[in-house]
Amino acid sequence: MSGYLGNFLEHWGQVTSLAAVAAVWLGFAALGAVVAGRDRVREATPIYGWAVVSFAFTLLGVATAVSFTWLAAVLAALAAAALTVAARRGDRVFAAGSLRLAVLALPMLALTSAMVGSQWDEFGTWLMVPRNVLDLDRFPDRATKLLGATLDAYPYGWHVVTYLASRLAGRLVENAGALVNVLLLLSFGLLVVRLIREGVGADPEARPAWGLLALGGLAVTAVNPTFAQKVVLTAYADTATAVCIGFGGVLGWRMLDAMARGAARDARRLAFEIGLVMLVLVNLKQATVALVGLVIGAIVLAGLRDPGVRARDLARLLPVMVLPAFIVFAVWRYYVTTELTGAEMAMAPFDQWLFHLIPTIVWKMLVVLSKKGLYLALMTAAAAFAIRGLIRYRTPFDRLAIIVGGLFLGYNGFLLFAYITTFGQFDALRVASLWRYNMHLGPISIAFAAYGLATAWSRHAAPRFDARRLGWLPVLLMLAVPLVFAHKLRFDRHPPVPHFRAVGQAMAALVKPGDRLFVIDPKGTGESAVITRFELADPAIFRGYMGSYHPHPAERFREIFESGGFTHILVHSTVPEMQGVIDRELPVGFSHLLKRDDKRGWTVVRSWKMP
Repeated sequence: MSGYLGNFLEHWGQVTSLAAVAAVWLGFAALGAVVAGRDRVREATPIYGWAVVSFAFTLLGVATAVSFTWLAAVLAALAAAALTVAARRGDRVFAAGSLRLAVLALPMLALTSAMVGSQWDEFGTWLMVPRNVLDLDRFPDRATKLLGATLDAYPYGWHVVTYLASRLAGRLVENAGALVNVLLLLSFGLLVVRLIREGVGADPEARPAWGLLALGGLAVTAVNPTFAQKVVLTAYADTATAVCIGFGGVLGWRMLDAMARGAARDARRLAFEIGLVMLVLVNLKQATVALVGLVIGAIVLAGLRDPGVRARDLARLLPVMVLPAFIVFAVWRYYVTTELTGAEMAMAPFDQWLFHLIPTIVWKMLVVLSKKGLYLALMTAAAAFAIRGLIRYRTPFDRLAIIVGGLFLGYNGFLLFAYITTFGQFDALRVASLWRYNMHLGPISIAFAAYGLATAWSRHAAPRFDARRLGWLPVLLMLAVPLVFAHKLRFDRHPPVPHFRAVGQAMAALVKPGDRLFVIDPKGTGESAVITRFELADPAIFRGYMGSYHPHPAERFREIFESGGFTHILVHSTVPEMQGVIDRELPVGFSHLLKRDDKRGWTVVRSWKMP
């Protein structure tokens, strides 16, 4: 379906995508409800269950040869049993208001269910890896690593989500990650609702009104200072990382509050819930182990400053918060060192660290962050209140500020370290992806703002103004935003990606195992080549590409066309240096698949007009 409605209703696969992801999410919630108990923070229930699944896949996938299909079947049976147990004891697996918020988010969910992969890193890693796992039905090993993917040694906690949804649907569900990202944000939106109600002194367990739910939904989407559609609505693990940090920070804040009140049982339960969230976080990406350390460190810093928290009590809870993540991290590092060496980012040798560029890198980091006004304002306020709280602790808000401000300063310090030690000079000098990494702190910044503003509202504005009169406004905005910005949100329909995907899919039927394909796109970024590799049924057919970042003198084209190393060449763009190298004209505005003929010349097999 084309046109505006195609942004929301495009193909029947949307039904199976939504159903598969919903089933996985329900399974996570059922497991989480039983594992974390009835007194848990319900907004994070699916993450607790995800921790169980992530733990099982990592340990059994590394230690045994069990088929992932069988493992998924066993976990599904356990989830069904857990759902039955929760129902019999009258335990809601989701937080109050979840269904209402899902209804408010239907336009966004429908739009997301129609999307397909479109970003470079999706085709390179975040979709390629789960597709390989579907084919292998286990983790890759030294013989099968890098079957078209670039970072096969990244932890598989996030890939498991796409794997499970795809196994249920019977095909690779490319938008499983995007749909789960939306569900994760909505879950945190429910936590924002709880923080607002606590800030204004309302009962956080009562059923929230439509207007307040919509406000929580808007806080994590439309007015979220770190919401970027090309990150959230993709298979990237950044949103999951951000939500886990947000939940971890807020759970830590609540745990310290329980300790200050002398509620030791609640504190132990919250410490266990933090441990489950940290398990998920450490198993998302290679560098998230540092984020686990930062979250726990920020909680400990706030606890040590809180006069109501005894250091020895905090020390007793530390293993509960850290041990689950440590076990999973250790098991996966063992597997990487034995089976997946060379399939992840590596730190440079010490003598190549870029110490001399520190002033320049710091300045450029400040320049990038200065362009992100609302986010920087929130985090600057958090850092300022954190410093004040460290000097003179007064209220629970100071405790939250210490956690959030500590995370902001600590994480950007870690990013500076990464630029110096890992990224290389080119990426370090342009502080590559700094804003994308700072998006990881978006939810915790929203939590800080929600609780702080709600507290201020209750003190200064609530007696003079009844906010319930405007409850219809956030509902209207929550429903309208995806409808108004549908074209912008459906970036997967923007050229040239759909063309590259269509060409790759058609070309995959024109080549066979043993063929050797080279992609020429000297005016492109290389995205066309990554997409082509993804669309090939046999990634071994892909043998390389030329993009705008590669030198392309005539000698290089002559080498490509005359060496005999390739059976097929896919041309997406041409440059003058190609003239005279082949004996035929390639019309501009088309993609061309060339095949070597019996006379060592080239025949155009098929051409595709560009949009």
